[in-house]
Amino acid sequence: MAVGPRSIELQERRVQLVESWSQNVTHLQELLYQVGALTEEDLSLVRGGGRPGERDCMRTLLDVLHGRGEEACRAFFHVLQSQRANTESGTMLAAIPPEGTGTSSSDSGPTNMQEHLRKHKDILGRQHGPVDYLRIGTSSSESVNEPGSFTDITLSRCVGYSVPLQYHQHEAAMVGDAFRSQDQVCTFQDVCQSLLSVPGDNMTLLSGVAGSGKTTVVIRLVYEWARDSDSQKIVLSLSFRELNLLSEPQSLQELLLVHYSHLKPVLARVVDSQPGRILLILDGLDEFRFPLDFERSPKCSDPERRLGMGEMVVNLIKGHLLPGISILVTSRPHAVSKVPPLLVTQLYSVLGFSTDQQRHYFEQSCSSPLVASAVWGYVSSYQPLQLMCRIPAFCWIVSTALRDGAPSYFSQVTTTTLPSTARTTPAGSSDTTNNSAEKATPTPSIFSFTVPSVTLMSSDVKPITITEIYCCFLKSILVFHGEGRSQEGCSPQRLQEAPRVLQEMRPMLRDLGALAFQGLLERRFLFDQADLSSFSLDCSGLSKAFLVEILREDRASLTYQRSFHFLHTSVQEFLAALYYVLQALSGSDPFLGLKSAVVVAMFPVALHKVLTSTANKLLRPRRLLRRYVKKAFSWGGHHQSGHMDLFCRFVSGLLVPQTRVILDGLFPDRSQIFPSLSSSSLSLPSPSPPPFTPPFLLSLLHSQLQCGRLSPERQVNVCHCLYEAQDPGLAQRLQAWLQVLAQQQVPDQSGPAKRDWSELAFLLQLIPDLQDLNLEAQGLDAEGLRRLLPVLPLFSTLRLGQNPLGPEGAVVLACALQSPDCRVERLWVVGTGLGCEGLEVLTEGLKDNHTVVDLRMAINHIGDVGAGYLADLLRTNHTLKDVRLRDNQITDKGAELLMEALTENTTLEHLWMFDNKLSKEGVRKLKEFARSTSHLDIKVCI
Repeated sequence: MAVGPRSIELQERRVQLVESWSQNVTHLQELLYQVGALTEEDLSLVRGGGRPGERDCMRTLLDVLHGRGEEACRAFFHVLQSQRANTESGTMLAAIPPEGTGTSSSDSGPTNMQEHLRKHKDILGRQHGPVDYLRIGTSSSESVNEPGSFTDITLSRCVGYSVPLQYHQHEAAMVGDAFRSQDQVCTFQDVCQSLLSVPGDNMTLLSGVAGSGKTTVVIRLVYEWARDSDSQKIVLSLSFRELNLLSEPQSLQELLLVHYSHLKPVLARVVDSQPGRILLILDGLDEFRFPLDFERSPKCSDPERRLGMGEMVVNLIKGHLLPGISILVTSRPHAVSKVPPLLVTQLYSVLGFSTDQQRHYFEQSCSSPLVASAVWGYVSSYQPLQLMCRIPAFCWIVSTALRDGAPSYFSQVTTTTLPSTARTTPAGSSDTTNNSAEKATPTPSIFSFTVPSVTLMSSDVKPITITEIYCCFLKSILVFHGEGRSQEGCSPQRLQEAPRVLQEMRPMLRDLGALAFQGLLERRFLFDQADLSSFSLDCSGLSKAFLVEILREDRASLTYQRSFHFLHTSVQEFLAALYYVLQALSGSDPFLGLKSAVVVAMFPVALHKVLTSTANKLLRPRRLLRRYVKKAFSWGGHHQSGHMDLFCRFVSGLLVPQTRVILDGLFPDRSQIFPSLSSSSLSLPSPSPPPFTPPFLLSLLHSQLQCGRLSPERQVNVCHCLYEAQDPGLAQRLQAWLQVLAQQQVPDQSGPAKRDWSELAFLLQLIPDLQDLNLEAQGLDAEGLRRLLPVLPLFSTLRLGQNPLGPEGAVVLACALQSPDCRVERLWVVGTGLGCEGLEVLTEGLKDNHTVVDLRMAINHIGDVGAGYLADLLRTNHTLKDVRLRDNQITDKGAELLMEALTENTTLEHLWMFDNKLSKEGVRKLKEFARSTSHLDIKVCI
C-alpha cells in the first residue's frame, strides 16, 4: 500500500477532523460510498454494533480510509472540499484549516493552548488554597490561612490489593489500628510525585475513614500542581457529591465543558491527542448514590454519548472513556471494594495524624502557644481522646470545643488525682519508644489517674469522654460562633448566657437531630431542600452552623440545586443521639416521632398524640425510658456493619446526668419530665442532677456484654459504651487486664470463663503501640478468642500457648490470618489442643497468609495426619521460616511427608522435630535430608 501525501495529511489532521466533522459522519459515509471510496463492508464496519457514538464512527471511518490507501484519502479530502464550498455558514468549518495548511491556525496552535492551560491552573489554584478546616473559629490572621500552611498527615502505600472483608466495626475503631506497622508509610510528597510525575494510564485508590484528610489531600494535590509551573499534567477534579445531582443522562464531554467552561476551546484536542497528560480526580466514592455495575454496564468509548452517571464512572475506571488518562478515586474503607482489584494500579491509605502531627495541629489552630500546650497536655492525658485525634476532623472538633474558652478553661492547669471509684480513664501518650517485642509489654502506668484539672463551660465537668467533647463542641459553636457573635475573645458573660441560648435553640436542635437520625437509619449523608423542609429547617441560622451547603447551577431552568451534608459524619451521629435522648427523656418514642415527621404518617397527628399520651400513662416513666434506650441498643446491635456504633456510644454518654450538665438548659428539668421520679434513684430532690450513671443503663450494657448473639465487634462497642457511660468499675477491671498482659497476675483458676475478653479487646484498641500480645496460660478458650477477633490480626506476635483453644479456636485464628489487615509474624500456639482437625483449619488460613514467619505449635497431638496437612501447606507457602513441632506424636510416615514437601520449599530455615515418635532410621533420614539441604536446619532426636 502506497503512503502518499493525502494519507499522511489524514493522520496529521486526525484530531481536528474528528472534532469538526463527527456530526456529519453519516452524510460523509453516503458521499464516499457514492464515489466508490467505500464498500458496503466498509459502511458496516464504520457503523458497527451497539450504537457507537459519532466520534467513534468518525475515528473508524478515518482508519478505514487510511487502510484503503492514497486514492481513498484523496477522495475524502475532495468530498470535504465540496462540502465546504456548499456550506453557506462557515461556523462549523472555522476550526478546520484549508487543505495543505496543516495545523497553522492561530486559534488552535500551541501558544493558544498553553494560555488556556495557564488560565486553568490559575482558576484551580485559587479554588484549592489552604483554609481553616470548615472555616469556624479561626481569624484570617492566623497562620493556618497563610499560603502553604497545610498540616501534614500520614499515609501508607499498600503492598498488593485484595478485596477487603466486610467491615463489621465503626470506622473510628480502625484509626489506632492503622498506625500499627503495616505496608509502607509514605508522605504527601511521595503521593504527589506518583500522581503528577508518572505517565498516564493508571488507576489509583486513596482510602481513609471519614475526616482522615482524603479531601485535604486532593485540595493540596491540586494546589501544589497549580503552583508548579513545570508540571505537564492537566488536572480535572470532580466530586461524587456533584455527580449525585445529575439525575438525567449526560455525556462526559458535556459534563467536563460545563464544569470547566474555560477549557472549551482546547479540551477536545487535549483529550484526543494527549490523554497521558490528564489526571482525573473523583472524590468521595462512598457518597455516590448510583450503582456501579462493572459486569453489565454497556461499553462506551464515545465521550459525546449520553450515559447515566453510574455507567459513565464505570467506563472511566475501566478505561473505555478517555483511554490513557490517569484516575484518582478517593473513598472511605467500606466502599473501596466497589472497584474490582484488577482495575487498581496502586492503593494508598490515609492514616491521619501521628502524635507529632496532632501536636503541630493544635499549635496551628490555637490562639497562643500557652493555650496549644494546655490543650495538647489535656488531650494526651486521655488515651481514647488522643486515639480519636488521629482523625484530623476530630482534632478540629476537640480544638473548637476547648480553645475558645481557653483563658477560662485552662487558667489553672493543675494536677488532680482521682479516686479509684471516680471517673477514670486510660491515660498516657502513645508517643512511646519502640522497643523489642519483649520490652513492649505495657505496664499499669498506662492507667495513670492523674489528669489536668480544668474549669470547662462554667462547670466542674472534666470532658474525658468522647460524648463530653462533642457536648463542649456543640456548646462552643452555639455560644461563641452563633449569628451576631464576634469570634474574638471569650467572656464569662457568654457562658452565663449559655443555658438561655441552649433553651432557645432546643426546638431547632431537636429538628436538626431528627434529620440526622433519619439519615443515619437510611445510611444517607446527603440531603436536599425537601429533606430540610420536612423537618421545618432552613439553610440559615442554626442549620448553617452544622450543615455544609453544595450549590450546583441548573442551566436549563436557570436555578441552583441545593444539597446539604453535616460538617462531619460523627457530628451527624452526635446530633442523632442528642435527638434520641431528648425524645426518650420526654417520654416520646424517637422512632415513631421520626416517622410521623418524614414519611407519610402512619397515623394522623392527633391520633399520634393520643397514642403517645396513652403509652406514657400506662407505662411508668422509668420503664418507658428504659424501653427506648434498650430499643436504641437493639437497633444498633442488629446492624452488623457497625455504622450505628458511635451513635450508641453517644446515647450512653448523654444518659449520664453529669455529662448533660455541659448542655445545661438544653435538657428539660427532670421534675418536668418525670414528676413521679422525685424520690427515685434517677432524680435527686436538689436542682443539680445526680452525678452517677443510671443503674438501669449499666445493667443493660452488662447484659449485652454477656449476650452470646452479639458479634465480637459489637461486644467491643458495648465496652466503648460503658466507657462513655462512665462505669465506675471499668477502670479497675482494665487495670487487672494490664497486669495480665504484663504477666504479673496468676491465672484465675476458679473461673477463667468469667473473664470478659471483650473488655480486653476494648483495652487493646487503646494501646496502638503494643506489638506483642501475650496471653499464655490465661484460660483463654475458643469463645474468648472469638471476642478478641477484631484485634488479633493487628499484633506482630500472638503468644497463645497453654490455653484450651481446640479446633474451634483454630477456626478463629484462621479468620484472623486471612484478614487483609493481618500483621501477625509470630504465632505461638503451644499446647492448645488443636489436634489434626484444628491444624487442618489453621493451615487453610495460612495458605492465604503472607505475614507469618514463625509457627510454634508443640504438644498439639497432630500425628501423621496433621503432618500431612502441614506438608501440603509447605509446598506452596513461601513465607514460613521457622516451624516447631516438638512432641506432636509424629512417626516416620509423617516425617516422610514433610521431607517430600520440603524438596519443593526453599524458604523454610528451621524445623524442630524433638520428642516425636520417630525410629532411629527416621531420625537418620531427617539428619541426612538436612545435610543435603544447605538452607534448612532440622533439629531432631530419638
